[in-house]
Amino acid sequence: MPNISQYPIRYLRVPLRHPEDWRSLVFLGLLAALILVQWLDLYRNPLLLFPTCVLAFLACVIKHNHVHRSVFTSRIWNHAFNYALAFATGQSTVSVIPVHNDRHHRQNQTEEDCVRSTLVRHKWNWINLLLFPFTAIGQVRKRKGGDFARMASRHPGLARQWQRERLAVLCLALLLLAADTRATLLYCVLPWIFGQWGIVTINLLQHQGCDHDSLYNHSRNITGKWINWLFLNNGFHTAHHMRPGLHWSRLPEWHNRHVAAHIDPELGHPSLALSIWRQFFIPPRESH
Repeated sequence: MPNISQYPIRYLRVPLRHPEDWRSLVFLGLLAALILVQWLDLYRNPLLLFPTCVLAFLACVIKHNHVHRSVFTSRIWNHAFNYALAFATGQSTVSVIPVHNDRHHRQNQTEEDCVRSTLVRHKWNWINLLLFPFTAIGQVRKRKGGDFARMASRHPGLARQWQRERLAVLCLALLLLAADTRATLLYCVLPWIFGQWGIVTINLLQHQGCDHDSLYNHSRNITGKWINWLFLNNGFHTAHHMRPGLHWSRLPEWHNRHVAAHIDPELGHPSLALSIWRQFFIPPRESH
């Protein structure tokens, strides 16, 4: 176990594996604060909804990072963090493992991958962008029963945790809806939906039109410094697929050392907005 005293806020004694995850915890704290302030009607402004939704997407990114490499060195802390992430995203943390770790990473872009880019093939790519999250979620729901049964057979403890997290989220949602239906739908459910929409849809940007048999050209990368600071280096997607267990803070260095010199230059963009514009809006093209 690492020496906790190396971390910046020593007196908190938080057993983080990597001190960079203080950023993850701060983002989750900000999300909780924004939801609480608005739900309790301490301060409400339509302009607050946008950062709340962005932070809900960030919570999904943090959950994604956590299921690849757990945030804490303590099993108890990680177990509690699973529930915190489930409440922040409206979905069980363990449920991500069969869909993302098993299907997407181990069977990337095959028929077993629920978020494969070939799910949508419309001539106009902006229509693919609109349809993709609904199609992908349909695939997830179709395979959910089989995924749970497989987990129950191989990892019964994880399957029970999946059920407990799901029940906890459901109970919280029902309690909040009973207390204030409108506030819950607007300040909890809407950010949850936005976060899930974002974390699913980003797969199309990251993989559509790439060479899925290539060692380096299977993913599109967003390399801008500030966008990766905000989204915890999620833009370095080739490196993440090559080393899924590598902590997110190490991805830029690994990308520069092992990916940048080999990848097709067209698969690296500094700007997320420009990459989305080019891929989905100009010019219309066939999906691959």
